[in-house]
Amino acid sequence: MLAINEIEATCERSQGEVHHSSEQIAETLDQILRSTRFKDSQQLQTLLRYVVEETIKGNDETLKERMIGIYVFGRRPDYDTTEDPIVRSRMGLLRKRLAQYYEGATAEQSPIQIVIPNGTYRPAFVSRPVTKGKRSQSVHDGTKPASMSIPVITNIVPAIETPQHIVPQSDSATAVPSTSRRKLAFQVASIAAVLAIVLVGAWWFFLRPQQQEMDALWTPIIKGKQPVYIYTGTMPVYEPESPADEASSPADLYWPIRVPEPPTADLPKMGPNQVFSYGEGMLTGSVYADIRVSAFLSKYNRTPVMRSGPDLPYMDLKGSPLILIGSFDNYWTRVMNESLPFYFDRGFGIRERAGAHRRWHNPLKAEMTPRMMDDYALVFRVMDSKAGAPVLAIAGLSTCGTHAVADFVTDPVQMKALSGIPKSDLLSKNIELVLHTSLVNCAPTSVQVIASKVW
Repeated sequence: MLAINEIEATCERSQGEVHHSSEQIAETLDQILRSTRFKDSQQLQTLLRYVVEETIKGNDETLKERMIGIYVFGRRPDYDTTEDPIVRSRMGLLRKRLAQYYEGATAEQSPIQIVIPNGTYRPAFVSRPVTKGKRSQSVHDGTKPASMSIPVITNIVPAIETPQHIVPQSDSATAVPSTSRRKLAFQVASIAAVLAIVLVGAWWFFLRPQQQEMDALWTPIIKGKQPVYIYTGTMPVYEPESPADEASSPADLYWPIRVPEPPTADLPKMGPNQVFSYGEGMLTGSVYADIRVSAFLSKYNRTPVMRSGPDLPYMDLKGSPLILIGSFDNYWTRVMNESLPFYFDRGFGIRERAGAHRRWHNPLKAEMTPRMMDDYALVFRVMDSKAGAPVLAIAGLSTCGTHAVADFVTDPVQMKALSGIPKSDLLSKNIELVLHTSLVNCAPTSVQVIASKVW
């Protein structure tokens, strides 16, 4: 590995010296990310890939601490770098892992060393000598690896071939089992290679096409560097004037809380004088959708910024992709949906703006009881929204419908239902879907696309 003074001197070289191509740097980066030092740390992989790619592009502005915190670690644009040293701490760990990588045998054949000098987040790409001799050979001999010139190789060959000439002819029969073993090993390797090709082909022809629709829908949301926001709607929550576990006397303070009565299927009637406290709460389907979508985004190395209730100023949305969870309980879903081809109407239904003016609604929506056997939902993705960035909405008429939509948009098998829409349209155009889901105790059993619009 290069000494520290050599690295610092290399970083100060003039622009006239040899530069590495982006292909060479990308190959070196890929080798590092696949190494044992990095393959188990998704966060360090994302950080190293980001600083290397931004350096290759010449984007010095995106290599500052705040920008790395926003793009890599999902921090808010106004976060305090003094109170939150996530970038500095992870960069220190990244420098340590890079040093350990180049001390190992894996990096011996690497012609480029990626170095992040102290005081900067911009990596330098340093040329380094490639050791062609085996590391174990030099350790065994106690000497430095010799240069592998042609004479050295020709001198080694006789030493290897000599024992073959001194083997007696009477022992030639022992070569037959050895030859058979080699043939058997070759046959096994050939069969394994054929099976590998078959499995790869099966994946490509069956699973990969199913992923294409899902990837096309999500690409506009996850492809950029801006943080992805998830905004979840909330509902008002009321508490009775006399909670069941409230102490009625000083002596009651020493007793455990009371066990409440089991909840009934019917909602309680409550007047304004019966309200003890008020707050905001999330519906269970929205919470499920938050978890499901967050786990899905982590597969693409994207950590979403979670917001709910009044916790989403309009200024935060400018230029940032937005995922909306919920329908009537979500302010931003209402704002983005009011002028779309399919919209939520004032009767708690979904209505078609043009054409046949179809309408879908759930008569039991207001009750939210286990008797609900089906529900309807909207999925819409608007490329150039009022927020200045793509918006994807996951919105059921009820919490059960929101649950079903979250499963639908993150499941490549269910997304196969969009195979009739051209991939180019799925990637670049606005799209809105009306879904119907069958339910058992609010759990979706099937989802169908019953109407769609692409523009």
